[in-house]
Amino acid sequence: MPPGMISRKKSTRQALLLGAALALTPLAYAAPVPTETPQDQSGVTIIQGSDAVKWQGAPPMFPHGTKIAVLTGDTGKPGPFTLRVMMPAGSFIPPHTHNLDEMLTVISGNIQHYVGQNISTTQQRPLGPGGFVHLPVNVPHAIKAGSQGAVLQVSGTGPFSMAYVNPQDDPRNTGR
Repeated sequence: MPPGMISRKKSTRQALLLGAALALTPLAYAAPVPTETPQDQSGVTIIQGSDAVKWQGAPPMFPHGTKIAVLTGDTGKPGPFTLRVMMPAGSFIPPHTHNLDEMLTVISGNIQHYVGQNISTTQQRPLGPGGFVHLPVNVPHAIKAGSQGAVLQVSGTGPFSMAYVNPQDDPRNTGR
């Protein structure tokens, strides 16, 4: 067997082990995002402008000062949801994963988006308004807000959970 095949098998095995470890992360690292969705009687959600978005403090799994607005859906239940995340200037969400495919769009401000378990400049991508990222389930990534902060829109199919690659980075464990 060619040497390249051995390393691919080893890489595949390591990826499978990582995926299994992430899938088995205790649900203590999962927390539903507070939900307050305006709907009419038909189930249609209409938010006429950014001034009508209802912001609230984010759950403690997010960095201090982060705010959340659920636009539609319930992140704690099966089904589609869309929420916005307002990150203060310079705030950082360390490497983490989600139990679902995540679609992230920068609404305002800018971010540095990292893909991988560790932060490295080769994995860093600057994103401004309109920037978009699709992250498959369990892909480790991190986000740092720019000097003006950022508003991000996140969509997926719940229930939503978030697990930090290094549990010591979880703000609930660090007092951040």
